Amino acid sequence: MNERKNIIVSLKSNLGESKKGIEKRIEFLKITITLNLVFTIISVGIIILSIIPELFDYEIFIWQKSGLMTILSLSLVINLPNQFFELKLLKHLKKINSEVEFEGIDKLNNELKSIVDKLNNGIKTSWSLIILVILIFIMGIWQIVSGNNPYWIFMKVPISLFYGMIILHFITTNRKLNKNINEAEKYCS
Repeated sequence: MNERKNIIVSLKSNLGESKKGIEKRIEFLKITITLNLVFTIISVGIIILSIIPELFDYEIFIWQKSGLMTILSLSLVINLPNQFFELKLLKHLKKINSEVEFEGIDKLNNELKSIVDKLNNGIKTSWSLIILVILIFIMGIWQIVSGNNPYWIFMKVPISLFYGMIILHFITTNRKLNKNINEAEKYCS
């Protein structure tokens, strides 16, 4: 069980390390995730409301003026899943803190280590996501600075693809993490 605890603690936090204990960290993450989620929903909502209605010749938000909001939503969306996973892992750590070893923990620990390693690497291992982030960032800056980026109209597809990839990555990682945590906690009850 100590190995499992060490694996959980090895997760790199996007928000910096806390030296005040698990309880304080969990409370801090809950507040941070709530704020980040609200801002993410607002910014991504604005982007989506500037893309979809334009397909029907209706404008709620003007796409040509959404460069800054796109960059903001990009930075919020990238960090939100890892904050959520960190909270989930800390809650799991709190639950297993006083538990003993059980049969099959090594297999679960290896799976958890693989998941945490992927979370620690972030988007560094996904070249397609890196290319999309760089492309969106450059085009967004160009749109903000010039106000007249002729290629900005074509960025709707890469931005939608980016959101889709982040959502897909979140769903698959969340399933693996839930399965692993539930299996480990089944023996802790």
